[in-house]
Amino acid sequence: MKEKKTTDAAVKKRNLYFIIIAVCVLLLAAVTVFTVLIATDRPGTSIDNPGGNGGEEPGPGPDEPTDTEIVFSMPVANATVKTTYSFWYNSTLNKYCLHTGIDFAAEAGTKVCAAYGGKIESITDDLLEGGKIVIDHGDGLKTVYSSIDVNSSMKVGASVSAGDQIGTVSATTDVMGKEYNEGSHLHFETMENDQFINPTAYLDIEEK
Repeated sequence: MKEKKTTDAAVKKRNLYFIIIAVCVLLLAAVTVFTVLIATDRPGTSIDNPGGNGGEEPGPGPDEPTDTEIVFSMPVANATVKTTYSFWYNSTLNKYCLHTGIDFAAEAGTKVCAAYGGKIESITDDLLEGGKIVIDHGDGLKTVYSSIDVNSSMKVGASVSAGDQIGTVSATTDVMGKEYNEGSHLHFETMENDQFINPTAYLDIEEK
């Protein structure tokens, strides 16, 4: 009789063990299902898009550079490069100095066009530089066009696009005074953060 009671107790104990295991498995499964449901119900969140950006690819941050490359168009069509950005002898001033731009030799009256889109920053006319227009392209980049007759339609603050005519090459008698001996030409300069740089950083003149 005693042996039968012992056997019954062992069976009950074993059954209780199986029940506890089954309950634990069920609880674990329930927790797993609940976690998955919570994760997939979050707005804009999915397994394929854990970042929650509505399925769109994230764009560049405010401090990340863009892939846009700035390329200037030729400011004067069919012109010849007379003087490059270099240390040269200025026969007009009779001294060696840095030539801060590129001189495009062209006949008087030849169209001068904006090399890139931007806003007109200034329009001046004096003996040393002749007619001059400065275009601000943003982010510290500017282009300067000297020894030209500026179109009367050009106004400070007006917007221009690449290829828009802004003036014509001046006649020899009106060429910028500090390069008078060079004849009629466009003196083209490029500036970054108010410092002159070689225009070929943005302009391809290899074929000229």
